[in-house]
Amino acid sequence: MRLHVTLRATLAAAAAALLVTLLPAQPAWAHAKLVKSDPAGGATVSAPLAAVTFTFTEMVKQQFSTVVVTGADGVSYSDGAPKSVDKTLTQPVKPLPGGAIKVVWRTVSVDGHPIEGQFTFTNAAPAPTSAAPSSAPPATSAAAAEPSSTALTAAADPILDEGGDGGVLWLVLGGVAVVLVLAGGAFWWRRRTT
Repeated sequence: MRLHVTLRATLAAAAAALLVTLLPAQPAWAHAKLVKSDPAGGATVSAPLAAVTFTFTEMVKQQFSTVVVTGADGVSYSDGAPKSVDKTLTQPVKPLPGGAIKVVWRTVSVDGHPIEGQFTFTNAAPAPTSAAPSSAPPATSAAAAEPSSTALTAAADPILDEGGDGGVLWLVLGGVAVVLVLAGGAFWWRRRTT
C-alpha cells in the first residue's frame, strides 16, 4: 500500500514537472524571423527607391535596429535611423546609384534575441534628374559604410540589462515549480504515513 502511494505521488510530481518545464518554454524561444524584404534579395529594381522595408513574424525593438544600405562605390546611402511600426522595419535611403546594392541589417526581437542578416539587389532605376550630387562621393570612408562589429555589439549590449533571453526566466521558474511540487508531494506523503 505504501509503495503504491509513493509511486503515484512520484509519477504525479514527474508529470507536473514535465508540464511546467515544457509548456511555458515554447513561446520563450519563438524569436522574430524575417518574413520578407522589399526589395527582396537578388531582385532588380527599376523604379527609384525611397526606403528598404523588412517584415518580421513579430515586433522588433526600434532602438536596437541598424540598417546600412551601401552602393558599389562603398558609400552608405542609409538616410537616418530605421523606423519600426508593428512588424515592419523601414530604413529610408538617399537616391541610390546604379548597380549592386548591399543591405546589412541587425535588430532585436521583443524577447531580447538579436537577429541579423544581409542581402544584395541590383538598382536599375534611372538616375535622379534633379540636382545630381557631384561626381566625387562624399567624404565618407568605406569603413563607415559597414557597421563595425563593435557598433553592432554595443547596440545589443543594453539587452542584457533588460533581462536577456526570456528562456532563462522560464527555466528558473520551472525549476522553482518542480521543487515546490516535489516538496509538497513529500509533505503530503509524510502526513499520509503518520
